[in-house]
Amino acid sequence: MSILHRERRTLPIGCALAVLLLALRPGIAGEAEAGADVARVFAAARAGAPLRYVALGGSITQSGEGWIGPWLTEKFPSSRVTTVNSGMSATGSALGVFRIERDVIAHQPDLVAIETCVNDDSLPDDVAIRYLESLVVRLRQLPHPPAIIFLEAAAKQGSRIQRHRQVARHYGLLEVDLQAAIDAELKRTGQDWTAFFSDAVHPNEAGNRFYARTIEQTLAPLLDKKPVDGRSVLPHPISEKPLILDGRMVPLFGITGVPGWRKNASPPFWMDAFFNGTLSASEPGAALEIPFRGTWAGVFYPMDKGYGTFDASIDGGAPLRVAPNTRGGYSLDIVGRDLPAGEHVLRITLPAPDSTPGVNGEVRLGYLLVAGEGTQ
Repeated sequence: MSILHRERRTLPIGCALAVLLLALRPGIAGEAEAGADVARVFAAARAGAPLRYVALGGSITQSGEGWIGPWLTEKFPSSRVTTVNSGMSATGSALGVFRIERDVIAHQPDLVAIETCVNDDSLPDDVAIRYLESLVVRLRQLPHPPAIIFLEAAAKQGSRIQRHRQVARHYGLLEVDLQAAIDAELKRTGQDWTAFFSDAVHPNEAGNRFYARTIEQTLAPLLDKKPVDGRSVLPHPISEKPLILDGRMVPLFGITGVPGWRKNASPPFWMDAFFNGTLSASEPGAALEIPFRGTWAGVFYPMDKGYGTFDASIDGGAPLRVAPNTRGGYSLDIVGRDLPAGEHVLRITLPAPDSTPGVNGEVRLGYLLVAGEGTQ
């Protein structure tokens, strides 16, 4: 039998108190200087290390294709630069905390851009901050944490940028204020909003070029900056509630042997890229029970005006009526959040026969959204 001996060192009382206060102080930045993490990645790329760049965001990122991939390739000729466009239309940090594993972490990123400001606009401040912190901390806790930049996209009527700015500055992240850049350019040139945008938020070709130049100009001073060695220490979170650090999307396509439910291919058109097949049912009363372990659960599903509705509940609780037939596309619903840690059951049920138009009909499910498995 072997005995493991742990060495215990005692700090003087004054030093111990100082360390404790430092650890608990919420305002300490994760980096000594915004962009220090980017400078380290750029230095490695200059030396020939691969540079894997992933852009996470909504349709603004999706159409902009990450903006800076060609620039990174040009600036780091000795590096193998890979650009991954993980923009996903109509999504923000609410889905981001679940899809980050599939769409960002799986690519082993060295540099991650997060653009969710516009699509997070409807979230309450505390919820937006919690989701954003969850994204940042999860990336920072990886064995090889990537550099992170916040891209704060512009909107014609402005957006609630302060939440993203608060998180960026709390963790010492580089932020690119595209709203301020656009406003200044329109004032300088006297041009109309439509010179750069096809609607209230989506850049046109000229707008995407402007976004790319603005991001590149922000990053340019870091190209030759001497990096600061060492890994940043995470500050205490702003959020009072636990962060969501293990969210993931679990495909439901593979579930078999459930009466009334069958496998289907992914939805057609452009959104098929975001699904890995679907599980569908159409008979009234068809039920699906999905056991899960964690504190969060929801569903991600395609939408079509020809679909019916379904009820979702956890552990026999009051059901949530979900109507995936109000438009096309896809959506998500969180059925349970901050549940007691442990085992639970998500139940999906199609309503009983109902003469009300739109209640009955086929429904399709894409993913189980789950998190909190490691919560004690």
